[in-house]
Amino acid sequence: MMVLILLLSLLAACSQDGGNKEDPQASKAENKEGSAPAPEAAPSQAVGTVKIVLPGDAPKDIAGVQAALESKLQADGLNLKLEFTYFPWDQYTNKLNLIAASGEDYDMAWTHVSWLSQITAKNVVLPLNDLLDQQGQQLKKDIPAANFMSASIDNKIYGIPTLVPTAENNNFFTIRGDLREKYKLAPIKTLADFENYLDTIKKNEPDMVPIANDANRGLLREFGDVYLPIGDSGAGPAYIDPTDPKLEVKSFYESDIFKNIVKTKRKWYLNGWLPKDAQEIKDPEAALNNGKIAATWSNVLKISERIDAFKQTLPNGTLEDVFLNPDKPKFVFDAASNLLSIFSTSKNSKGAMAFINWFRSNQANYDLFSYGVKDVNYKLDGDAVSTEGIAENATYNQVYWAWDDIRMKHFSKNVDAGYIENLKSWDKNAIVAPVLGFRFNAEPVKSEIAQIDAVAQEFVGPAYAGFTDYDNFYPDFQSKLKSAGIDKVVAEVQKQFTEFQAKNTAK
Repeated sequence: MMVLILLLSLLAACSQDGGNKEDPQASKAENKEGSAPAPEAAPSQAVGTVKIVLPGDAPKDIAGVQAALESKLQADGLNLKLEFTYFPWDQYTNKLNLIAASGEDYDMAWTHVSWLSQITAKNVVLPLNDLLDQQGQQLKKDIPAANFMSASIDNKIYGIPTLVPTAENNNFFTIRGDLREKYKLAPIKTLADFENYLDTIKKNEPDMVPIANDANRGLLREFGDVYLPIGDSGAGPAYIDPTDPKLEVKSFYESDIFKNIVKTKRKWYLNGWLPKDAQEIKDPEAALNNGKIAATWSNVLKISERIDAFKQTLPNGTLEDVFLNPDKPKFVFDAASNLLSIFSTSKNSKGAMAFINWFRSNQANYDLFSYGVKDVNYKLDGDAVSTEGIAENATYNQVYWAWDDIRMKHFSKNVDAGYIENLKSWDKNAIVAPVLGFRFNAEPVKSEIAQIDAVAQEFVGPAYAGFTDYDNFYPDFQSKLKSAGIDKVVAEVQKQFTEFQAKNTAK
């Protein structure tokens, strides 16, 4: 009798397992809504509530979209509920630390690669390697190894990276393309071209400031090849030149690159191309949209993000990116920036990873999380996202850049098709720099970095604004840098980078 019961139990188990198997070809079929493959069947452990932390203000129709997301999750076999919490920008990073320290019940959050050393040292986020194997199989297939490497420390992956253009993607200016064409100027490729544009604006548009004082990274390609392991603001204190055979870490503020940028900005100020004081242009983004400035900072995706607001006030205007010396080799220093990470204290890490895998592996799911419910929160104009005719209380201004994916991303109808194609091929032929994956841990020199930052606030801000002459302020600046510990910081970066190289060589 016991043998018979065991046999019947085994047969029942086999029958249930067979009933859940999918056609192997069906799992490879393309989603009708887009080109991304359908997600694989979710493991049964992916249940419960996923509590998500994001920056800024909650979208007005977050409740409606949440309900739609949960309904779609259920239809796809994932028994998950969602809960959203939004923290103000100025409190966001501190909140992440407090959540982990206090063990608060949250699961996943937006993070950034520039924080990785700090938040992993404080055990804020969880290594994701095992979770990717269990709940993130499609993510592992879709995301290139280089992107995961940039989101890793010691081969431990701490965030799911966006898939966007990465090669020197912050080294841009944006200009008014309609004004360039109005004055019959050729497309801008060199610093001389750019300065001719600024001078033309100065001479012909008396009510405009040629360029806002917020654009320094765009000059890096003119004066060197620069990787900045501490921060990403176009400043120091340390840098590595990827073309240097020795890959020696050097002081950025004591370099010719810094000197040349400061001297260039001083020339722009004296020529009347920069704001005359700090009060003239307080909000460059608003000034761009109101026709008060003719150039400002940018990154490779920024035009697509700012174009709709710009077109509301200047419908006949156009925006163009300036990437100086476009024929010069461009480097991939980081193949990741924005990340979705899982808290080390998460109560539902499996559900969080299953949710990320679900919406990053399917066009319809990606659209729902990123843009909301079609014809309720947004409309499609061809393949372009539009909010025309959408009621104010139905808007869903989600921070979708935190999980951007160029394969599935929708653009505004105001974005030129050529711009989109350029984005999709931007990283083609880019050189992967030998610093890829290096993450500096500032903890050993955090007091020195704080002192250097204080010195930089005194000198670098006014210098980049063009207010001060390099030869006049530099001796005092350098002396205070030395007192603040610049040499110790450079030595620590060199030590950690040498260790990083040794580990990579040993692999």
